[in-house]
Amino acid sequence: MKIMLENRHIITLIPFLQSMKLRGERSRARSKFLALAMTSYESLHSSEVELLKEYAVLDESGELLQTDGAFTLKEETALEYHIEREKLFSEIAEIEGGTYTAHLELMRQILADYDEDLSGETASLYDALCDAFEGVKVDE
Repeated sequence: MKIMLENRHIITLIPFLQSMKLRGERSRARSKFLALAMTSYESLHSSEVELLKEYAVLDESGELLQTDGAFTLKEETALEYHIEREKLFSEIAEIEGGTYTAHLELMRQILADYDEDLSGETASLYDALCDAFEGVKVDE
C-alpha cells in the first residue's frame, strides 16, 4: 500500500494525526499510519537541511549558522533557494508499508467520520489525505 502526498503536506500531517481523538482499533490504525508517515517526515527534513546547507550561511565547521533560531540565506542565492525549496515541497512522498494494509479501510472511515473544523493548511492536508486514501486499492 502506498499513500502519495506532496511533501508540503507531510509537515502538517504529523500534528494532525497526533491531534485526533481516537480510541481502540481506530487509534491503533492511526498510530500505525503515523509511524509510516514519520519516515517520510524524516526524509523530508534531511532533504531540507541539505538544501539549506547549499544556500545558507555556515559556521566555521560547515554547520548551519543560526541566529535566534533562524538561518540566514546567502543574498546572492536566496531566490534560487526558494525555487529549489518549492520544488522539494512539490515532490510526491510515498508513505508505504506492507504491515499497514489491514488498516486501509479503517483509515478511510476515520477520515470520513472526522468532525472537527478545518481551515488553512490543515484543510488542504485533509483534502489531500482523503484523495490519497480514496485512490489506493487494498492490493497496492
